[in-house]
Amino acid sequence: MDYLTVKETSKLWNISERRIIYLLNNNRIPGAYKTGRRWNIPKDASKPMDKRTSYSKEHSDKKIMVIAGINSEIGKELAKILIEKGFYIIGLYQKGSIVEKSLIHKDIKLKPVDYFNRKTLKKTVDEISGDVYGFVFMEIYFELEDALDFDYDKFEDSYKVNVFSANLLVREIVKKMNFESSIVIVNSIEAYRGSFGASAYASAQAAKVNLVQTFANVYTEMYGVRVNSVVAGWIGGVMENDDTFNKTRDSIPMKRLGYPHEIADDIYLMLTRHKYTNGSSLISDGGYLSVDEQSKTEDLDSGKFYRILDKFFSETKKGSEMWITSTMMDNEWNEDPAERKFIQSNFDAVNRGVKMERIFIFNRNHVKEYIKNQYIQRYLSSNKIITNFVDLDELKKNYPELLQIIKEGWIGIDDYALLVDLPSDGTSRGYVTMNKLEIKKAKECFKELRKLAIPLKDIIK
Repeated sequence: MDYLTVKETSKLWNISERRIIYLLNNNRIPGAYKTGRRWNIPKDASKPMDKRTSYSKEHSDKKIMVIAGINSEIGKELAKILIEKGFYIIGLYQKGSIVEKSLIHKDIKLKPVDYFNRKTLKKTVDEISGDVYGFVFMEIYFELEDALDFDYDKFEDSYKVNVFSANLLVREIVKKMNFESSIVIVNSIEAYRGSFGASAYASAQAAKVNLVQTFANVYTEMYGVRVNSVVAGWIGGVMENDDTFNKTRDSIPMKRLGYPHEIADDIYLMLTRHKYTNGSSLISDGGYLSVDEQSKTEDLDSGKFYRILDKFFSETKKGSEMWITSTMMDNEWNEDPAERKFIQSNFDAVNRGVKMERIFIFNRNHVKEYIKNQYIQRYLSSNKIITNFVDLDELKKNYPELLQIIKEGWIGIDDYALLVDLPSDGTSRGYVTMNKLEIKKAKECFKELRKLAIPLKDIIK
């Protein structure tokens, strides 16, 4: 490699030798080193942006933002925000992929790239002219894997796009940035958990978490550029009707998938605000990572569940309302001592002045199975408990969305708590949640059931 002296570099960059010495002493010129009293500066070193001056403007005085992965759902939403805020966008997308018409705009320059080819990717960066205010990497490569027939090529491809191209683009684009600039790498919550079917993707995301911290260490010191990450959770818009997404929706404390525009908004704030935030990861997942591996409150075995039931029933005060759905599961209404004690606690509660309403859900043509059930007969004989009936077949036929909420049944206590039954598979009996949204959905479901209900005594005579 050829090297220049301070004097030669001063002439080449048209700045004073004193300024060159200052940059060298502050490690602002990568690759430079000192032998004795002489500085050796790489001939191809990039001139650092002057932190004393304001940002230079091109493209009709618009600041430049580079987005890698602009044709993703989040990328398109981020482009809308940036255009509205007056930025000029250079959007990178994988060559051969589809670009939507919404990205055809006078303030967006689209550039097809090959994320798998290092030389052509670097050439694309070299062609970017002007000072770059912000860079966002959100390109992803995701492939489901077969553990019994593993594709090693696809594993390597995942790293080429998710990690290697991110590494190259950051290291090259940062040379075009100044102290006002910011880099955001979009990550996934897969970084923090293992994956059954996408080990390449998950481990690549974990690698990017460390890269963000490393880049912040190196480039904030060198150029004054902030480097952060936005870690996205389960985002809707692509696989909304997929069973995995539907199951995950119920496991998120906010009880919904995220929206692309929400993540885009987080990215924009990380780019333009949060001036003292550096090397950090903003997790935007609706609370997904804050729950356990079952993605909901803890599943409780029968012993723990009944102890919690007893505590709630004994401590619920006069005037409170309990709204309960009973789906006649195998582990309900049996001769188990804990079940008998729980049923007694129902009557103890109403005798203290708790208002209780139960809706029994089963097939109308199975009524003979329950006519002689001593516990149901006991509820029917009480004048303090409202007992109604809804036909399961009717729900399946006309209101399947209600069944999605009812599942195995639950006990609601005011707007305070929901005690949820689980399938009677012998492992767990239920769980307890105080999630306001989950409680609200259950209570609204109960109100809809009331509209379909008839008195239980009219069915069991």
